Amino acid sequence: MIPSSASARRLTEFLLSDIVAISADAIICVDADQKITLFNDGAEQIFGWKAEEVMGKPLDILLPERVRAIHSSHIERFRDAPEHARKMGQRREISGLRKNGEEFPAEAAIAKVTMGDSVVFSVVLRDITEQVELQRKLQRAVQARDDTVGVVAHDLRNPVSAVKMLSGALLQRDDIETLPPEASEHLRLIRASALQMDRLIQDLLDITRIDTGRLAVDPVPIEVGELLEGALGTLRPLVKDAGLQLVENVAATVPHVRADAERIAQVLSNLVGNAIKFTPRGGAITVSAIADGGFVRISVSDTGVGIPKDQQPHVFDRFWQSTQSTIRSRGAGLGLPIASGIVRAHGGSMGVDSEPGRGSTFYFTLPVAS
Repeated sequence: MIPSSASARRLTEFLLSDIVAISADAIICVDADQKITLFNDGAEQIFGWKAEEVMGKPLDILLPERVRAIHSSHIERFRDAPEHARKMGQRREISGLRKNGEEFPAEAAIAKVTMGDSVVFSVVLRDITEQVELQRKLQRAVQARDDTVGVVAHDLRNPVSAVKMLSGALLQRDDIETLPPEASEHLRLIRASALQMDRLIQDLLDITRIDTGRLAVDPVPIEVGELLEGALGTLRPLVKDAGLQLVENVAATVPHVRADAERIAQVLSNLVGNAIKFTPRGGAITVSAIADGGFVRISVSDTGVGIPKDQQPHVFDRFWQSTQSTIRSRGAGLGLPIASGIVRAHGGSMGVDSEPGRGSTFYFTLPVAS
């Protein structure tokens, strides 16, 4: 038997009234004078008032005094606006006021129904106290982590610098050859370990600066060939020692860019260093630059093992390391996130294209110098 339209309407109204009653969110209706005409169980739980205590009362009773006038004007403007609803997330976080005087953060959605000359506003309000407190705890934890990293890195730098300086001085002594072979080798290992630790400390400091938006870059107009030459000069011996070929391919029409040469050298050192680790002997690394609209696109391509498709979205995640190479990186997995942060600080972006077995191309953009 098919119910009549009147029966269907009554069934719908009955179901809706049940939904309103059992909703954990506060559902409140107010009339054109902003007086409460509906106050569900969820509203009673959140605000601490019984429905009979607030029916016919101004909506202001549920708001801190300092925001009542502003909130009232918002509703009046919404009444005259062409839109019929505003969803949660479209409005700023608001504050509610419980019966006991306690304020709490909330999100709210509002809708209006106009019938002739009268209008009814329906508000769905959600208490987000737990979410806000969780966010604050997370922010405090992040700040505590950054403070700890900063202190530890700063305190480690002095002794590491001393080891690095003293071991370097000993290795440059004229009588170094008179030491037993194992002693001079131990000295070189000490020096190498100190240099590695110094790089790790710098990475920790840089990642903290990136997180807090304090990474310092000093971009100036510079010719791209000069920029690459300065960065690749110290990398050529490493590429040669790895049995690889380094190819430079800079288009003649590439314009000048705005870049901090020292920071971009850090980016290229990371990209070329990764290419060395993941490219078998006899392969090639190509560094190229082309104009790309208002940017110059710089690419580092290799003929290495490549990166599986499922791993590519994670290459810029902290502490991520590829599983493809038989020679695993000895770093902390911070190089690519730092490189990406440096490029973003210049106003550019970084990405990767890779095919397993055929190599990878990491690229980044730098803005053209006006």
